[in-house]
Amino acid sequence: MDKQKKLIIGITAEGSVNLLLGQLTYFKSLGYKTYLLAPYSERSAKFCQDEGCEHLVINIQREISLWRDIKTLWQIIRIFHRIKPDIVNLGTPKVSLLGMIAAFILRVKTRIYTCRGFRFEHEKGKKRKVLIMMERLTSLLAHRVICISHSVQNLGLAFKIFEGEKSLVIGKGSSNGVNLSLFDASRLNKDAQLALKTELGLNEKFVFGFIGRIVDRKGINELIQVFDALYKVDNNVRLLLVGPFEMDQISDKQLKDKADQHPGIMNIGRVMQGNVPEYLALIDVFVLPAWWEGFGNVLIQAAAMGIPVISTKATGTQDAVQEGFNGILVPVKDFERLKESMILLRNDESTRKKMGENGKIWAKHFDREFIWKELDKIYQERNV
Repeated sequence: MDKQKKLIIGITAEGSVNLLLGQLTYFKSLGYKTYLLAPYSERSAKFCQDEGCEHLVINIQREISLWRDIKTLWQIIRIFHRIKPDIVNLGTPKVSLLGMIAAFILRVKTRIYTCRGFRFEHEKGKKRKVLIMMERLTSLLAHRVICISHSVQNLGLAFKIFEGEKSLVIGKGSSNGVNLSLFDASRLNKDAQLALKTELGLNEKFVFGFIGRIVDRKGINELIQVFDALYKVDNNVRLLLVGPFEMDQISDKQLKDKADQHPGIMNIGRVMQGNVPEYLALIDVFVLPAWWEGFGNVLIQAAAMGIPVISTKATGTQDAVQEGFNGILVPVKDFERLKESMILLRNDESTRKKMGENGKIWAKHFDREFIWKELDKIYQERNV
């Protein structure tokens, strides 16, 4: 690379740094000058320190607020004017819209929108229309739209969010791939795993597990309700929840108390991404009954660890599971089918083992270095 290219990656929420782990370090190693455009938090600051990138701090909120959004847009314009990036790659709706407007105004040479799913999918009325308009404008101003799954791309085309020739999916999907060396059960210390299992009271128990943000759209209400029904007839089952309860996005305000007080539910809370494999290794069957996802990366992480999965026939999740090969897909919000699938894998050890082994094969399609190499090709398209 003759001239050092300046690459800005933008996200709205601090939790989204998990979707970028290793990526900015990789592009720095290729000679790019890398930046993260994101609100300040200890998490985002540590991410930038670990990745060796500069943190471009912005004040941004997820929800729509005209006055605050105008102020944020002006802030981003000033940052872009100062940095003069060659490439911007923006993901998550709010920063993508505002950042793409700023990049268009300043004629940034390469403008990439990483489409991680559509919030409008389960909204209604005026808010749904506004969200669709936002997506269309973001895509219009971008040179390329990278959809992180084929089902997201198909939905975007159906709603005329973008044109077919502008959009693409890298490989079989995923925005950052999976670190297959990290999500490898064979590398874990057996004594440490046994100690953790004993500490959590999971010895001789059958463990269903969920890892992620605990919010309505992840199907958490369905999961807890179905698990409770299973527990009443089989008190040897357990449900391991790993992730933060985000109460502003949970309709049942008593849900956390219900989980905390349930004798069969282990509520761990948030853990560092590097510690996720040791909790995955405690799980017999991974369950993500989401309403929609951009892709469902955690399903691939579970597969890489040799864990059979149950998810939904929803946007994003359907791309992350090979139905009948490494897991089971059920209709969204179908309590009965979810229950049947959990009982099936609880009772059928041979199917569990077969799906677990198949998962390791399936996960190899999502090696993160393949994703990064393809991203670099896209960045080079307009920067040769």
